[in-house]
Amino acid sequence: MNYKISNIESTQPIQSRIGNRSSQANLSDAAENDSTEGLRHRRITYSNAPLPFPPEGITPETAKGFAKIIKERKITFLTHFTRLENLTSILKNGLLSRGSIQSNPEIGTVRMNEPVLPNPWHWAVSFNISFPNYRLFYKLQERMGFEWVVLLFDINLLMSQSFYFFPYPAANLILSERFPTEISPFLQKVQSFEKLFSDTENVRRSILEIPSYYPTNPQSEVLTFSNISMQFLREIHFFNDYKFNQWFLQNADLALSMDKKIWHSGLTFFSPRCDYIHWKSRS
Repeated sequence: MNYKISNIESTQPIQSRIGNRSSQANLSDAAENDSTEGLRHRRITYSNAPLPFPPEGITPETAKGFAKIIKERKITFLTHFTRLENLTSILKNGLLSRGSIQSNPEIGTVRMNEPVLPNPWHWAVSFNISFPNYRLFYKLQERMGFEWVVLLFDINLLMSQSFYFFPYPAANLILSERFPTEISPFLQKVQSFEKLFSDTENVRRSILEIPSYYPTNPQSEVLTFSNISMQFLREIHFFNDYKFNQWFLQNADLALSMDKKIWHSGLTFFSPRCDYIHWKSRS
């Protein structure tokens, strides 16, 4: 859907669509399978301690490395899903971290997604590459309904500020005993970005039959400690036209001030990824 006020339709249920080993990658099968059983007995606790490896910044060399992979894999955007009620605040204030929101009373009420990461990681903003983490997103929709939007950000954002590249859910890895010394030092490297698209010991991309721009694991994520300017926002996806129309009627002035090509609706980003059957068998 390009921007419009159109037929009011009822909501629909989500429809499923069938459609080298190094130290930083030597992670447990428990993490890969989205299970915390293997990490539960060896967790560390973060308080307000500084990051063991703070943002390194983007050098011309690293930007060139990222650009090469992005071009080869035809990656065009990062995704971020959020509750529909947060959209107005995001469009006015930018996409902010949990910490930034909580420390600024002028932002107002913003509903947060789960899982909650420990300090200092609640100052980070999370994205997925090319497709939302549907396993988490699906659970949230089942529990809370379809009051969500999916935001697409230009991939050049990735080359404008430091990112941490997590091959599995950050909530699993950050709490592992090995994270500060064996995992964290490597997360900002070009090699870690490239590894998101590599085969693992248990998963072969040829079996998944996914596009080159999809990370191997649908729950991989990339985190940045910089707030996100709306200059990088390219598209906003609603569950259906009805949800868009509801929001538009309450925010007409704001919506009309934006490029009409930004507005879309449909199940594309509200459904499982095309390799859903493979990961369902691993649950």
